[in-house]
Amino acid sequence: MGFLTDHPYTAVTANIDRVVSNREYSLEVELAEIVDLIGFRNTVNQEEAARALRKKLKYGSKVQQSRSLDLLDLLLSQELKFGVIYNDDKLLDRLEVIALNRDTDGNGVKYNPAIVSKAAKYEIQWYEHIASIGKKRSKTFGRLAELGSRVKREYRHKQSSSPRRRADRRNAFLDDEADPFESLEDDNVTTERNRGNASTDADRLYRIPQIDIRKHAPKIKLIISDALAASVALKHSLLTLPADKYSTDDMEATDNFIKARKIRKKVLAYLQVVTEGEFLGSLIQANDELVASLTEYDEKSDKAEHDTREDRNDGNDSDDVNESVDYEYSDDDADEVSRADHSIYSVPQSTASNPFGDQNHL
Repeated sequence: MGFLTDHPYTAVTANIDRVVSNREYSLEVELAEIVDLIGFRNTVNQEEAARALRKKLKYGSKVQQSRSLDLLDLLLSQELKFGVIYNDDKLLDRLEVIALNRDTDGNGVKYNPAIVSKAAKYEIQWYEHIASIGKKRSKTFGRLAELGSRVKREYRHKQSSSPRRRADRRNAFLDDEADPFESLEDDNVTTERNRGNASTDADRLYRIPQIDIRKHAPKIKLIISDALAASVALKHSLLTLPADKYSTDDMEATDNFIKARKIRKKVLAYLQVVTEGEFLGSLIQANDELVASLTEYDEKSDKAEHDTREDRNDGNDSDDVNESVDYEYSDDDADEVSRADHSIYSVPQSTASNPFGDQNHL
């Protein structure tokens, strides 16, 4: 590095380098000395500390990257007012790059998944903590809150469009309920009050609509035709699907899946009210054809891969986001992410409705 671009290397940098490079040093024990060296009113020292942390995050080893994140987390968890550090453009940019896995480190190497996971979890937790103490708009913590909010929003988006989530929404098609018959009917529904047989009594008891088959015949024929056409279209798109491609990743197959699923709900609606006559067999056949094609789509999705994962509780919004930043990692990596999993200010968030629940099925 040329003399015109040399930066100060004082006890601040030396101590940060020392504690983040060696696990033998306890960050909690060393924190007081580092804070004293930086000084709350010394902007130059804060700039140097931000630069030292950024350098380790960009060029350091996995241990240095991990412990640099831990040190930043300690500063935030203590609500230490190092506004220059928290507003350092290059440091904030590097934190976002790591959390969203958008680029390599300074050596051209992809960040370890455990480091990406830790960075994302920390940044989301920072946002939630800053929001909880009412400092989202403060000059000291505001930009860190904005960073955490962006990361959380990005992982929510990834989560909602991930193969696993798509599979969660689609694999339950066999549990689909029929469309409400009121959405299909017009003025052709009749109560037929004068029919006194047991079937009619049961229909009235359970509020099952009774229809005039002759008036509904054109609509029933159209739905049967649409159902068979949708089944054929889905099967054809699956037949032409490359062997190395999941059905959930193919736009044509997925569009046909959605159409077939919607039409099946209409078929099921008519199967509730058509209990005899010429259309009953055709409706049953149409449903069977749709189930066969929908099942084939399901079998060619990535469901099998994701079904091996442990089921998780989807009721908590923060848990959902944290789940989406979890990675599989080795025992050595466990030390790198354990602190992020047990951050002292990671408090439970309010329960939110599951956006991927049955009420939001396609």
